Amino acid sequence: MSRARLLVRRAGAHRGLLVLVALLVATVAAALGTTVGTVHAAEARVIHDGLTRGGAPGVVAVTTRLAPPQDAAAQDAALRGHVDALFAPAPYDLVREEIPDDDSDDPFVRWTLTPDVAATDTADLELLASGSDALLETVLADDAVAVRGAEVTGDLGERAQDAAAATGASSAVALVPMLVLALAGVVAVAQVARLLAATRAGEVRLLVSRGASPLQLTAAAAAEAAVVLLAGALVGVGAAAAVLTAQGVPGSSLTGALAPSAGVTAAVALLVLVAVEGMQARAAAALRLADTAGRARRAATWGTVVLVLVAAGVALWLLRRYGSPLVPTPDGGQTDPAAAAAPALVLAAAAAVAVALLGPLTRAWAATAARRSGTRVLAARQVSRRLAVTAVPVVLVVVAAGSVVLASAYAGTGQGLRATTAHVAAGGDVRVVVPGASPGPAAAYEALPGAAAAAPVRVAEGTVDGVAVSTTGIPTDRIAPVARGPAGPQGVDEIAGALRGPGPYADNPRLPAGTTGLALHATGQYYVVDESVAAGVAGAPASWASLEEAAAPTPSDRARLLALEGSTIGLTLWLADPDGQLVGVDVEDLDVDLDGGPDGGTAEARPIGPDEGSVGLRADVPPAPRAADGAPGAWTVVALDTRLPGSPGRVTTLRLAVDGMDATTDDGATSAVDVGGVDWTPARDDPAADAVFDARQGTGLSLATQVEYDAMPAPFRVMVAGTGRDDLPAVLSRDLAAMLDVTTGGSTDLPLDAGPPLSVRVVDVVDVVPGSRHPEAAMVGLGELQAASLRLSTVVPGAEEMWVRAAPDAGPAGVDRLATEADQAVAQAAGREPARVTTSSGTGSVDAAGPVRQAFGVAALASVLLALVGVGAVSVATVRERRGEVAVLRAVGVPPRAQGTSRALELVVVAGAALVTGLLAGWGLAAAVAPGLAAATLTGFAVVPTAVTAFAPWAGLAPGLLLAVGLAAVVLAVRAAVTAQAREGSYREEVR
Repeated sequence: MSRARLLVRRAGAHRGLLVLVALLVATVAAALGTTVGTVHAAEARVIHDGLTRGGAPGVVAVTTRLAPPQDAAAQDAALRGHVDALFAPAPYDLVREEIPDDDSDDPFVRWTLTPDVAATDTADLELLASGSDALLETVLADDAVAVRGAEVTGDLGERAQDAAAATGASSAVALVPMLVLALAGVVAVAQVARLLAATRAGEVRLLVSRGASPLQLTAAAAAEAAVVLLAGALVGVGAAAAVLTAQGVPGSSLTGALAPSAGVTAAVALLVLVAVEGMQARAAAALRLADTAGRARRAATWGTVVLVLVAAGVALWLLRRYGSPLVPTPDGGQTDPAAAAAPALVLAAAAAVAVALLGPLTRAWAATAARRSGTRVLAARQVSRRLAVTAVPVVLVVVAAGSVVLASAYAGTGQGLRATTAHVAAGGDVRVVVPGASPGPAAAYEALPGAAAAAPVRVAEGTVDGVAVSTTGIPTDRIAPVARGPAGPQGVDEIAGALRGPGPYADNPRLPAGTTGLALHATGQYYVVDESVAAGVAGAPASWASLEEAAAPTPSDRARLLALEGSTIGLTLWLADPDGQLVGVDVEDLDVDLDGGPDGGTAEARPIGPDEGSVGLRADVPPAPRAADGAPGAWTVVALDTRLPGSPGRVTTLRLAVDGMDATTDDGATSAVDVGGVDWTPARDDPAADAVFDARQGTGLSLATQVEYDAMPAPFRVMVAGTGRDDLPAVLSRDLAAMLDVTTGGSTDLPLDAGPPLSVRVVDVVDVVPGSRHPEAAMVGLGELQAASLRLSTVVPGAEEMWVRAAPDAGPAGVDRLATEADQAVAQAAGREPARVTTSSGTGSVDAAGPVRQAFGVAALASVLLALVGVGAVSVATVRERRGEVAVLRAVGVPPRAQGTSRALELVVVAGAALVTGLLAGWGLAAAVAPGLAAATLTGFAVVPTAVTAFAPWAGLAPGLLLAVGLAAVVLAVRAAVTAQAREGSYREEVR
């Protein structure tokens, strides 16, 4: 007989197990190919959503002056060269356009780079982000491109960076279910290979005794396995291709997923089968005796348990340390394979412990069952004596059950955390962010269909010891009506109650509702100090003649003196609206008149010079926003800025007193504003400028300031006494309070994006601050924040956000409609920048967890199928192997039904114990790692409120139900098969 024919017959004798091996390989190849293809397709959607954000793709534009006609081509070529060097090989489209300038004959030229979103992959995102960041510096360094400077605009870099972070996190976390799937596949193939070797043990010994060498047997096993595994891999690839095609996965993802999956699966399975066959052949050739006592096997089992437990413990510690396989590094982050392998190793350790404990527990079961009558003792003894065979379903079921719970826990926890974070990150139902500009009045958003309330918000971001900290300012009376906590409206009442107070402007002068203009009646003088007579603020004025005489020898000094004579003193009155937002109202300038000549005597002039005099000033007042209760809004007077001209080489003094202020309303009425009834003080201590209050004016709005600078100094500001000076109340998140080591009632400093830190008094500590972009966050009143900023900084950033609450009956669809209305309202406002609109439902945000959820789901389903196939293989093998045992038991009087029940009981006990072990192991593993894995992929939001993370282990247990139903079906099939065998043997005996 030829060797080929012998191989065919040998394979035919065990075709059932070989078909099961091929089915296992097909399942692993299909699952791995489907997982990789699905993850690639999901990452492509993440990239698309990140670059487009639900609309047009992000762009980056370079704008500069157009070079002369003879150099225009070279300018364009140079710019394109720089772009290609920074962005290639990322796919993009670069468009050039000329833009006329109405104020100049030299037009602008703009190049707009738009990425090809459909062709962009994860590697291209880093190029788009880094290229956008380096583009401005590169362009400015090339004089051929940057003609009189250049400007780079667009948010492509930000979008690409966010998308890269999302895909990086999903790729790292998706490695976890892939390794679990790989573990299940390797274990399944290895266990079935052991089972195949056990059924061929006698055959191998016979072939060795007839002269076959171990090498020949190994080569024969390799040839047989290659055919079987190749067929299985091809079937699996075909199944994966069908599934991915039905899902609409593009051909590029199919090619990149199927071929490697099939190759890796077939190669690993071939290695496992050949290794098992080779070891069996060498053992038979060496005439090794079987370990009938099982001591060596038990020693090896416990040694394996210890090694796997140590490896699982180390890997789990690494995963718990960072929360995910994505380990932070100075360059951003990298994937730690050891941490990613932790769930697979933990499930392997649980399976190893279950196998190790199976022997002692089944022997104890047998000893207990022996004291009672019935066939239970038969089932117990059979399980305890066939541990090598029963270990196969134990390992497979433990891994499958654990992976099902882990996948379900990740899906449930991720969805819950995403919903909770969407509530927190949005602040209100709808959040509108207009970078660098005001989103407009709150009344405009409250008037939108489906809106119930709105509030302007300022978010100041800074760092403390390198940790990002955000401080959110919102009107205290609008926190409860607008803000959303982790569970919707709940969770904000505590913050609102803690911050509720009279506000920073309770004692300030207030303008009548409907004020359209102000008339200021001022008395003052402005002069150059005669340093030969006196020094300091109270120094005597120098005469114009002495100034001219001192400047005459030097033409430049005379030119500067004449410039000072023709300059103006600017005044800005700061007003606050009912929400606490500030607006600077320009008051008519004071005309410097040092020589007392006719240039300061015209009817339109407002002269101020060395001699004290009175002057009338006017200011136009914009309409005040309405109050939170809908009442007409009224402005509150907060501060007065004076901007003095530069006085090179001279000391100048301004003395100014506002004797009265009259407000004119839209109905033509005029009323006095009492600015003298409150104390006024300098906003901040300045060694070069001080306030001196005129005794004639008591505590009124009067000041004196001296300037010694060579250039125009910063505005000198006086404020109503006490405004913005006390530590303002603040509510801190627990993370920030712990980092700053402060508790309720204590004081601390918070960083601002402009100016010195903000001194606050902690009035409460909460789990999560609504709308915060960082776990370390604080919330304060918008009025208090703006008042303190006005005292600390020259420039006060305004509110760039608007939080809108939807009507109570709006529902998710209503919130989405409200978001669309808000986006359109901002887009229609003239001069507004593009707005970012987010909602409390997370609509429009990048779902970086999508690829991971799909990977976990496919891996869990594949593990279940592998377990069912493996259990089925064991059942088929044992039914065939124990045919003689069935006949013997029938001969001694055991009925067919009792034999079937006994065999089913064996499988129920083994599979049930494995199922319980796997569920417990999976639950413990999921509780330890699922929240961290879910949080790691939550990059669509900048903050992950770990304090409100909800662990949901039982969401989406469809694969678990499939596993239970499948095991029940296998048990019933085994019972029916053994019963039929026993009946068939009885019939044959009666015929004989």
